[in-house]
Amino acid sequence: MRLLVKNGSVVTPDGVQEVDVLCENGTIAALLERGFEVDADEVVDVTGQLVFPGFIDPHVHSRDPGLTEKEDFAHSTLGALTGGVTTILEMPNAIPPVDSADMFRQRREHHEQVAWVDFGLWGIAIGDSNLDEIGPMFAEGAAAVKLFWGYALRKDTKQLVYNMGDEPPENLILPPENGGVLRIFKAVAAAGGLLGVHCEDRDILAASEEELGHPIESYDDLLAARPAIAEATSIAVGAQFSKATGCRFHVVHMASEAGADVVRAAQDEGLPVTAETCPQYLSLSAEDYERIGPMMKVYPPIRGVENQESLWEAVNDGTIVSIGSDHAPHTVEEKSQPLATQPAGGVGCETFGPVMLDQMFKGGTTPERFAEVMSTSTAKLYGLYPRKGAILPGSDADLTIVDPEATWTVRNEELVAKQPTSAWNGFELKGMPTTVILRGEVAMKDRKPVGERRGRFVAARHDSE
Repeated sequence: MRLLVKNGSVVTPDGVQEVDVLCENGTIAALLERGFEVDADEVVDVTGQLVFPGFIDPHVHSRDPGLTEKEDFAHSTLGALTGGVTTILEMPNAIPPVDSADMFRQRREHHEQVAWVDFGLWGIAIGDSNLDEIGPMFAEGAAAVKLFWGYALRKDTKQLVYNMGDEPPENLILPPENGGVLRIFKAVAAAGGLLGVHCEDRDILAASEEELGHPIESYDDLLAARPAIAEATSIAVGAQFSKATGCRFHVVHMASEAGADVVRAAQDEGLPVTAETCPQYLSLSAEDYERIGPMMKVYPPIRGVENQESLWEAVNDGTIVSIGSDHAPHTVEEKSQPLATQPAGGVGCETFGPVMLDQMFKGGTTPERFAEVMSTSTAKLYGLYPRKGAILPGSDADLTIVDPEATWTVRNEELVAKQPTSAWNGFELKGMPTTVILRGEVAMKDRKPVGERRGRFVAARHDSE
C-alpha cells in the first residue's frame, strides 16, 4: 500500500517544508520535492493545508472498565480520531487500576479490541504495596507511571477517593506519606521510567477549605479552597525527590504561574523535571466562569488570566514540553449539578486538537512549536520517538492535516462522546483537522471515521533515549 500526501506544507519542530509525503506499508518512505512523480495506490491532495506529525494526547481517562456509564475506550478513541489525534496514552485509574504487569496485559488486550487510534498505557503507583510491580510494568511497555499524590483509594475497588472525609478510614488505602513517595521515585528511577504526578498538596487543600469556613458557593470559593500554592508546593517537593534519586519527574495538568516558576527553576538547575498543561488552562480563565458555569470545573482549577499568560510563556520557552487533554468524562446529570457537588473533569479528547489549533492561529505559539508540544516532544518524553511524533523515513505514517481557514462551532449534541458535555460548547474555533492518516491509511475525513477501527498498542521504550 503506497499513499502520497501532496501539495501540503509539512510542519515539524525544525520548520515548514513544501514537500510531499510518501507512505508505504504503514511507515513514511520518503519526503519528496513538490511535483516529483511517483506511483501511488492513493493520492491525498491537501493543497493549502498544514501537515503535522499525528497529534498525541498523553492524558486520557476513558473510565473503561468500571465506570463505562461515563465513557468507554471505543468512544474516547473515536472522539480523539475526529479531533485529529493519532495516538492516546490511557491513564491507569479505571476499576480495577493498572497496578501490575498482569493487569497491564489484561488492559492492553481489552483495549485492542475497540481502539480507533493507536494507544499506550500508564501504570499506577499506589505505594509500598505495588513497588515491586513498577519495573515489570515498564518492561511491558508502560509509557509512564502515575502518582495521584495525596489521594486515598478504596480498599475494595482501588478507586480514587477525592475527599477522604466521605469514607470510613477502615475502607481506605491511605495515600503514602513523603517517605513512601520517595520510595516510589527510587523505584521508577531504578526502572529508567517516567513518573507523572498529580501535584496538589492535600494538607494545604484541607487547611484552605477549613479557612474558607463555608461550603463552596462561588468560583472564587473554589479557587480559595484549591490555591496555586498547593500545586507549587508538591512540585517543589517532587523536584527535590527527583534531585535525590535521578527519577524523571513529570508534572501533569499544570495549571498555575506558581507551578511553572518552580518547574522552570528545577530545569535551570539541570534536574530531570518536565511539565504538561492542558487546553482548558491555555484557552480559558476564571473570567470565563460567568459564560461557562460549573461545566468548567476541573482539578487543579482554571485560574485567572495571568496564569494563562504565564503558561503560554512556559509553552514557548520550553518549560512545558507536552500538552494533554485530561479527558475525564462524567455523566450529563453529574456535570449538571451545582459547582460544589459537581465532579471535576470533562470531555476533552475530541476538542483537544481544534481548541489548541484555534489558540495557535490566535497567536499563542508558532506552528513549529505547536508540532513540538502536540506531538514530537510528547513522543520523546514517553519513549515513543521516533516511531511516533516524527515525519521522517521509517517513522509510523501518522499525519494530522489541518485546514487553516476551516471553522467549527462546538455543540454538545454533535460530539461523539458517550456523555457529550464540553466546556467549549458554543465556541467557534478556527483551524480544523480535516484528515487523519494513521499508519499510512486515511482514518478520518471531515470528522468522520474512514474504514474500520484499526488502533493498536504501542509499547514505550525509555531505554532508547
